[in-house]
Amino acid sequence: MRINHAVQICALSAADLEEFVDDWLAQRCREYHSHELWRGTGDMGRDVTGYATDRRMEGPWDNFQCKQLSTKLSESAALIELGKVFMHSAAGEYSLPRSYTFVAPRGVVRRVQHFIAHPEQFRQAFLSRWDNEIAGRLVENQFISLTSDIEAAICAFDFTQIHWLDATRLVNDRACKPALVKWFGDDPGRSPRGVVPVNIQDSESVYIGQLLKLYEEKGPGTFPDAATALASAEFGQHLLDQRTRFFDSMAFDRFYRDSTPHDYLTTFKDEVYHGVVEAYGDEHANGWVRLKEVMKQAAVLQPSGVLGKHAGPQVKQGTCHQFANEGRLPWHR
Repeated sequence: MRINHAVQICALSAADLEEFVDDWLAQRCREYHSHELWRGTGDMGRDVTGYATDRRMEGPWDNFQCKQLSTKLSESAALIELGKVFMHSAAGEYSLPRSYTFVAPRGVVRRVQHFIAHPEQFRQAFLSRWDNEIAGRLVENQFISLTSDIEAAICAFDFTQIHWLDATRLVNDRACKPALVKWFGDDPGRSPRGVVPVNIQDSESVYIGQLLKLYEEKGPGTFPDAATALASAEFGQHLLDQRTRFFDSMAFDRFYRDSTPHDYLTTFKDEVYHGVVEAYGDEHANGWVRLKEVMKQAAVLQPSGVLGKHAGPQVKQGTCHQFANEGRLPWHR
């Protein structure tokens, strides 16, 4: 039975929702230089912020306001939360955000949806309703009048960049997958197989160069390049197998780098390394024997977690070629 992750998000506490959104933004790192989670009182209308540059809040930034409520986000709550941003920005606490997103797992009321769909109407609502409906609810026991600075902030903000996400929209965002894996044990599924290019790529040149030296040591023949080895009756299939393993491992890395938290892939590689390093370090007659023993050991490893569940023998063996590329476990020493 398929698990409804939207329901699980709705069941998170307010603090956990903020952490969940922070984990979601971590996967959207390609869009942001960095991101930050603000906690507790004094957050000045910010829950989670994404920074476009290393200037952080002094440069372009996006605000994600998390509202874990028992019902949909109301019109008054939306006005007050966004009003805090105009108030603090006008006071010089920070620049206006580039965009503002309400993260409300149970959604927003129809009036908020209407305002977001009609940006200029939303702006006019702030200007016309500030003193009567917003000013007395921004700071406890204070009345924050619509000053010229606040009015300027409202007029300067791009209301087309106000968005909302409910739990279903959040779940359906591709960048949310790692957070679903981390928080709810979602299974990202199996990675695709790698595609072996006809020509030798720069990414595989190091370990292949090491293998060519092992082939020459084992003999017969000399192998000045991969094409010579691939044409060899003795080593052609072997080299083709190693390339298949390497590109399967690279496809595995790409898939799980996008679909699981960062530390999952790091942990998987650490477990493969420690699973083969003793076999690598044993006394061997030559490098060819070392290679064969490490490949045998890698094939039977059982790394933990969801990545271990989906890693076939060729992925674990190809990961060893990655170690050779990096100089951690070179095939020819």
